[in-house]
Amino acid sequence: MKFKLTSLIISLTICWSVFAQERPKLKTPDATAKAPATSAHDKSDEEQELRGAIQSSGGDKLKMMENLDAFLQKFPNSGSRAEIEGELFKFATELRDRNRQIAYAERIVAANDREFEKLTVLVTVLRERKAEGDLPKALTYADKLVKSVEDMFAARIKPAKISPGQWELQKNRAFASVHLLRGQVHNDLGNLDKAEFDLTKSYKQSPLAVTVTLLGNLAEKRKNTDQAIEFYLQAFVRSMEGTESSERDEIRHKLGQLYTAKNGSEKGLGDHLLKTYDTITKDNAERLAKVETPNPNENVNDPLLYKLTKLNGGEVRLADYKGKVIVANFWATWCGPCRIEMPELEKTMVKYKEDKDVIFLAINTDDDHNYVDPYVKGQKIKLPVVYANYLDGYFGINSIPTTMIFDRNGQVSFRQAGFNSNENFVVMMSAKIEAAKKK
Repeated sequence: MKFKLTSLIISLTICWSVFAQERPKLKTPDATAKAPATSAHDKSDEEQELRGAIQSSGGDKLKMMENLDAFLQKFPNSGSRAEIEGELFKFATELRDRNRQIAYAERIVAANDREFEKLTVLVTVLRERKAEGDLPKALTYADKLVKSVEDMFAARIKPAKISPGQWELQKNRAFASVHLLRGQVHNDLGNLDKAEFDLTKSYKQSPLAVTVTLLGNLAEKRKNTDQAIEFYLQAFVRSMEGTESSERDEIRHKLGQLYTAKNGSEKGLGDHLLKTYDTITKDNAERLAKVETPNPNENVNDPLLYKLTKLNGGEVRLADYKGKVIVANFWATWCGPCRIEMPELEKTMVKYKEDKDVIFLAINTDDDHNYVDPYVKGQKIKLPVVYANYLDGYFGINSIPTTMIFDRNGQVSFRQAGFNSNENFVVMMSAKIEAAKKK
């Protein structure tokens, strides 16, 4: 009998009971090495022993770790090894057992250097523990983390669901995080030039108060008072974006000390803070503008008056079709069911092509408009396509596709989320259109 280990451990921790389930195939720590063939009898013994190891812990996490550790020593090639080590790491984290946390994370990373969470934990916890050799080891893992993240994004293609700006933001935040972490390790080791390189790179990619504070610390160490003041000014303003009031107080204290030492008092410091605030506010707005598409309907309260942009750049409003029935289909290029539903919707449109009182609109909800026109041409979509321009947000469209029918008065007569392949779409939609025409 096979069972899923994670579910079993959680269940036993809560009520000490066992649930038999199908266990997924898992890699051993050495993905290139083949485990020796085992008989059905051997597997049965292994599963029985694993079950006993978990059950005998009585839900005690410390005892669970000891039992599972002993199990892995006895069955080093267990097919559940990777999953067991993942659970051991979780338990060590929950119990704040720093030594075990490091040991289990190192096992996991040895088998898979793309375990970004475990690499991050290793660097962080080794920095905290600071036993002999911990900081050089933390630097080794930090180097591995930076390279792994860079390799990952180099190999990944931007998902169609997000805009180029959002994709760039995700990358920048990831790079900023790993360079900040490595910069902290270099700083701990006294590698000031390398620390400054990583921290500067991190701040340019995603400005955080903690990063620029560390840059201020480095400037202080180098007796560069003017630069330190500038960094602490930025750090203080950036800290207002977060919730760490204690760190903000510390930054304020350092800023006041340095500014007074240089100028004899804090006179003029407020003006410098306001100037820094204005600069950072402008920078934030520029960054946000690259991520979010401007909303042409920001101050429009009536959905019928929303400007919906055509592929050729023209505009249309639902109010333009007052007195007519409007069939509005919210869709996206990344949506699989939309690809199936669209031809059915076009069949419905063909059925009503002679009826001037029925209008069809395919309202696209993609964040990245660059994908839409090529998609429409490639799929030979005949429906009139317009961009939602946040109309989907107004109607709370959480499921794509969603089809809405507006009656002659502009009221929602019908709404359906998703596509039901078990119904005759054309027949169903025709009935709903006819019902809307009578209202």
